[in-house]
Amino acid sequence: MDTLLYLEELALIRPDSRFKAQLCLSSRTYPYEDTEALSTLHEQELAYYRKLQYKRKHSFVVGRYCAKQAISAYNRMAEPQLGQIWVQQGVFQQPVIMLPRTEPLQITITHCDHIAAAIAFPEAHPLGIDLEKIDGANVSAIESQITASEKHMIADTPLDYEAALTMLWTSKESLSKILKTGLMTPLPVYEINHMDIKQDCIVTSYTNFAQYSAVSFRVGHHICSITHPKRTEFKVNIAEIQRLFGSSCAADVR
Repeated sequence: MDTLLYLEELALIRPDSRFKAQLCLSSRTYPYEDTEALSTLHEQELAYYRKLQYKRKHSFVVGRYCAKQAISAYNRMAEPQLGQIWVQQGVFQQPVIMLPRTEPLQITITHCDHIAAAIAFPEAHPLGIDLEKIDGANVSAIESQITASEKHMIADTPLDYEAALTMLWTSKESLSKILKTGLMTPLPVYEINHMDIKQDCIVTSYTNFAQYSAVSFRVGHHICSITHPKRTEFKVNIAEIQRLFGSSCAADVR
């Protein structure tokens, strides 16, 4: 298949202000060739790319491709030159945009296997995104990192257990990205204390970070979570994403 690309501008509506963000999802099942990487990556990124093992090269390029498409769409670049956009790694491995621009712009990136997602957003309005595959092999590892309260909470829902665990994990990782800590803080600090199961998504809130909330939804065999300031309202065209990338959240409800 060719590279699948989905772009959507998000309207971030606050009680007293309004912002925009640019969501991008991309999927590609076959690896990028080095010649293609040359057209996507900045010269500074190429140096890092050449040090990676073969499997990691593909996920790195699909992640950067997705991020740069989001940045280009946010800035409304008519003919984006992806290789001119440099997404550098910060001291905590967080992505940092190195691009002359008229407003402070940030990017949050996630990738898993052949699929990636990114959001370009104004520095004034933080966002974090994470995407992980629903995989039974990860159950024990995730179970060891969730609290007794979280175990009880997901046991009382109609959600498929593996999908529910993946939702908890991606919600926490997307929070860690918005806080720019990565998963270097003890995971119980990111505890989820409430789940609201809606028709096409799950909305969660956090015990220790009441100012944030997360929305989680299915993307094929993956769960994607976006953490955002709690008083912000926005809509993602989840139905269109599910149409393009695979099965819906309804597949996880017994």
